[in-house]
Amino acid sequence: MERWSIKNSGKVYNIDNWGNGFFSINRKGHVCVHPSPNSKYAIDLRTLVEDLIKRKIKPPILLRFMDVLQGRIAAINRAFKNAIDEYDYPAGYQTFFPIKVNQQRQVVEAITEFGKKHKIGLEVGSKPELVAAISFATGKDLQIICNGYKDNDFIETILYANKIGYDITIVVEKLFELEKVIALSKKTGIVPKLGIRVKLSAKGTGKWATSGGSDAKFGLKISELLAAIEMLRENNLLDHVQLLHFHIGSQITKIDKIKNALIEGSRIYAEMHKMGVGLEYLDIGGGLGVDYDGSKSSYFSSVNYSIEEYANDVVYQVKNVCVEAGVPCPKIISESGRAIVAHYSVLITNILNTNTQNALPDYDDVLEEAEKLSPTVRKLHDIYESLDRHSLREDYHDTLQLVQEADSLFNLGYLNLHDRALAEWLCNKIFIRINGIVERMQPVPEELQNFQLNLRQTYFANFSLFQSVPDSWAIDQLFPIMPLQRLAQKPDVMATIADITCDSDGEVSSFVGEKGKTKFLPLHKVQSGEDYFIGFFMIGAYQEILGDMHNLFGDTNAVHITFNKKTNYKIDAVIHGDATWESLKYVQYKGPEILKNVRDALEKRVATRKVSFEETSHFIELLDKMLLSYTYLGE
Repeated sequence: MERWSIKNSGKVYNIDNWGNGFFSINRKGHVCVHPSPNSKYAIDLRTLVEDLIKRKIKPPILLRFMDVLQGRIAAINRAFKNAIDEYDYPAGYQTFFPIKVNQQRQVVEAITEFGKKHKIGLEVGSKPELVAAISFATGKDLQIICNGYKDNDFIETILYANKIGYDITIVVEKLFELEKVIALSKKTGIVPKLGIRVKLSAKGTGKWATSGGSDAKFGLKISELLAAIEMLRENNLLDHVQLLHFHIGSQITKIDKIKNALIEGSRIYAEMHKMGVGLEYLDIGGGLGVDYDGSKSSYFSSVNYSIEEYANDVVYQVKNVCVEAGVPCPKIISESGRAIVAHYSVLITNILNTNTQNALPDYDDVLEEAEKLSPTVRKLHDIYESLDRHSLREDYHDTLQLVQEADSLFNLGYLNLHDRALAEWLCNKIFIRINGIVERMQPVPEELQNFQLNLRQTYFANFSLFQSVPDSWAIDQLFPIMPLQRLAQKPDVMATIADITCDSDGEVSSFVGEKGKTKFLPLHKVQSGEDYFIGFFMIGAYQEILGDMHNLFGDTNAVHITFNKKTNYKIDAVIHGDATWESLKYVQYKGPEILKNVRDALEKRVATRKVSFEETSHFIELLDKMLLSYTYLGE
């Protein structure tokens, strides 16, 4: 039997690269999470999940590790502080969290608390987000930046908020928006604190490349920018434009794209400063990417740079342009939401079953009488018996042809159901034997490189893809997925992960592997009576807020965890997932009405003696219990 160690599992799941020092495998073969990169302190995720289940907190469970969140905020600010020191940059740096990335109250609350010493701010893009940000800023020194389209109510609220002591910058996205701001400023007598968003010619890379460039949805073109400056000059507001903003897209994979944008954006800042615009801040937007697959490449689920390289390039390029142009260096702002929250959140769920249960029939006894087999099945049997390394490719191709032949013969009525089942069973046995040979071949023949896809099994997990990892379905985003346990054992199944929705798209078939993207996830055969858990990692950005209620599966249970040196971990908060009645309420159903309607109908059936009183009472109890229960599956 091949020796296997946790180091082998570390390579297979690439955890050392995408884990960024926050995740590792312990001696028990369990996944652990650390409060800071490579810290000696760790929480065993398998043990943690068992503890939570004992507390009646059932999977799927969203685990939020607040120390990881705090560490990411600190890491970004530390990188910029070091860059500012290295390049003797005369101005400062400030992080703003765009709450569209994760608007959960407990999350934003934690970010503002952890970021207090770094003077972290909030970026919003809608009326509800503005109201949420104001609630966090009340009684605190918390700056807010407002992007996105704005109507009169939106703008007037900001003006009066500034009047009574809040610090909110209105970022102008369109010329008509500037006209509204000026008109409302005159009407209220309140001078606005302004920013301007400009469209750069530079673009990002990956899925969000089109959100930058001259055709971007938001921002002013250069000709519009000049018109805005004249409009501001005519209304004596040039000194009140304090911020220039640009954004070239989310998850920018290549550092050279960021450099190009920085140079262009800094040039525009310098020219505007020379024209008398009172700029103090340069907001470089978001885009700081996250290495989801650990490949450190320009692939769309990775990045070819580090936080440190990003910060160094930002500070160097901005200073270089400003010094050359002879203008003061601005205070730099970034809106790195994805980089702040991606790592801190992990979804844990249990495997319910697979599509190849142990109850499948075993045909070994039948094959002992090979002369009684149909010719097609007999040929498959002969391949299985004689298969070796030297005839591998020929046997593989012959097997594929014979299975197709068996299907055709069955459809024509020349093969019975039993023989077709034998052909299917033998094909699987042949593929397993071929795989045992292929695994030891170097190099693997080209036509056999995708061979393992024939052996993929479907593992059904207790979650909704559309609720918990919607980007996996919508944009083929890769997220690291791996088992929490048995990592000292070699995984013996090549799997895809299917959810419990009634949608054929509810399946994950692309995974993070040792050499990048793979089409299967190595898992272990689930043993009888075993609770086999898998984790979806790095899902903190966007996934928690974009979730779709497909099949009315609601929010999952969520638990906030912090590290504790004495007790290993501390539960800070438990947010219970949606009960069935809550999911129904989202689509205008009311639990009491449902029960009343059903009860009334059943009473009529009782009166006509079609059902008994005891049967109807038990049914109502079951219905009521279901309304109060978790939308996901239990025992």
